[in-house]
Amino acid sequence: MSDGIYVIGAGGHAKVVISTLLATGKKVAAVFDDDPGTWDSRILDVPIQGPIAVLNDLPQKRAIVAIGNNEVRKRIVQQMPHVEWVSVIHPRAYVHVSVVMGPGSVIFAGAIIQPETRIGAHVIVNTGATVDHDCCLEDYVHVCPGSHLAGGVILKTGVMMGIGAVAIQEVEIGEGTVVGAGAVVIHHLPSHITAVGVPARPLQPKAGT
Repeated sequence: MSDGIYVIGAGGHAKVVISTLLATGKKVAAVFDDDPGTWDSRILDVPIQGPIAVLNDLPQKRAIVAIGNNEVRKRIVQQMPHVEWVSVIHPRAYVHVSVVMGPGSVIFAGAIIQPETRIGAHVIVNTGATVDHDCCLEDYVHVCPGSHLAGGVILKTGVMMGIGAVAIQEVEIGEGTVVGAGAVVIHHLPSHITAVGVPARPLQPKAGT
């Protein structure tokens, strides 16, 4: 194995993570994925060299989890306490100098992060998403492409803001909640629900389920 950063995950999200790393001038050493069908192939010309567990046997462990699913990303991180997790910001993103960002987080091209925002560990702010001033994105949050947060929004651990979802200023979205694509959050949302629509409301289970 050569030096450089290792990428965990070989799906479409990994392509964007790898391209972001390369855009910043970083070297991507190898990709690891638990799907045997991906082994001995390449992704953006980076070799996929076996299952994720191989990383535990390497002396140098600078890596990033390139998996969009928050729960899967969290589980992998918790299984690898000795890895040095790398954060990366695409050079075509805007991130104010006052923003604080935790390990393993990624900011993709076209994203905008405004002053005094706090970003936790292993957070994804995806392509073209915007996060205004004084927001707080806790660990394992994913703000999907084209999603927009007004000032002072709080996303608790593991929140997923779907593609094109919007949150008005000062709302809080509870831990593990999923906000559906195109939804508009105008009130606080509780933990561990799925909210959809305009305005966003909890998705009700179907009768008999």
